[in-house]
Amino acid sequence: MGTLEAQPYDGGSGTVGAPVGRDAVADMKPGTAKLLVVSSAKGGGCKTTTARNLAVIAAHCKLRVATVDLDAQGTLSIWHRLRPPGAPRIEHRVSDIKGSAKPIQAVVKNGGFDLVVVDTPPGIENHAGDVRAIIKLADFVVIPSQPLNSDINSNVDWARSVRRDGTRFAFLLSRTFRNRTAFGEAKQRLIEAGPLCAFDIRDAASVNNSDKAGLGNYEIRGDAVGQDFLGAWSDVARQLGFVVEEV
Repeated sequence: MGTLEAQPYDGGSGTVGAPVGRDAVADMKPGTAKLLVVSSAKGGGCKTTTARNLAVIAAHCKLRVATVDLDAQGTLSIWHRLRPPGAPRIEHRVSDIKGSAKPIQAVVKNGGFDLVVVDTPPGIENHAGDVRAIIKLADFVVIPSQPLNSDINSNVDWARSVRRDGTRFAFLLSRTFRNRTAFGEAKQRLIEAGPLCAFDIRDAASVNNSDKAGLGNYEIRGDAVGQDFLGAWSDVARQLGFVVEEV
């Protein structure tokens, strides 16, 4: 099984870059999808941004991808409606958070997808039981966190719950400024608390621009944040078993 690779979609040209390196996808058997849950204890930590960007890159790798929006604000759903017709296809589902574990499990088992990406609502303390039920089903959890002290504290506590449920996870530092002292301090604290994705997501105006266009940042040619998410995807894809190192 080889490496999943993708080539950016250039929305301005009206063409879709053709993904290459199909070894990993070709080896997959039809049936149960991998379930990736994006969850954070604090709002504003790029949770929805992370969900859509990872889903987009996976779709460029020719994985059959579905996203599930559990947030009553519907931010991911609004983005999906704006998606250009020529971009790689991503199926989308909407569900109320209450009792959502069973319908999500049905999509994972019977939806015909390779990857299901779930965007959970902010304020997990209001939906703790339902979110934890989904976490227990997940193959992997990404916990985005801004490098702010309050965000780090909340997300470290949340990660303890995820670990107790026996689910693998990784922190993802988001909205970063790499030349600031807080960036290094945040990295150190998260590394001490659990696995940390090797790639962080810098703060940039292009995140808002891609959201308004129904794109992932990877689909904006030359966008630095798109490359950040590509690096994050390489970590996540390996954790999900889509990429196995050649021996």
